Amino acid sequence: LDQETAHKRIMVSDGFTKATMADEPLNYPDSPRRFTVCSQVLASKGFTRGRHYWEVQLSSNNFIGIGLTYHDIERKGLTSRLGRNAVSWCVEWLNNKLSAWHNSHETVLENPYPSCVGVLLDGDRGIATFYNVSDKAVPFHSFVFPFTKAVYPAFWIFPSGSSMSLRRLQ
Repeated sequence: LDQETAHKRIMVSDGFTKATMADEPLNYPDSPRRFTVCSQVLASKGFTRGRHYWEVQLSSNNFIGIGLTYHDIERKGLTSRLGRNAVSWCVEWLNNKLSAWHNSHETVLENPYPSCVGVLLDGDRGIATFYNVSDKAVPFHSFVFPFTKAVYPAFWIFPSGSSMSLRRLQ
């Protein structure tokens, strides 16, 4: 995870693989790359082509979002929230509701209540598929999008104490 993009209440730890929502703002330096309103963080590496897979372990899925964005996403204001603009896509859990978001358009999905989510990005075909991998890999949503430049894994978490971790794959 790229600590320079992390909102000041997101603590990045465990070798830059874990994000936790803190009770109070952390002493991060100001940066034009940092999210200032939405409690989000980007991965440090983006992908321009090829197939890529990662898994996200959730501490809880009450208020959490997992997505993809171009690096030029706004960093200030409410339009910086994942899925609420034309440059990001996300699945998010808000209470018991699971939704897919892009460009402020919401699609309500059946909620599989996963504790771990896998994301398969096929940059050559412009498809990102999200899987419930808590038990076995079961896809629950796909986005098709124009893969015109590097996309970055992106995450939002709330409230205090909530966390997500990128799992190391064998």
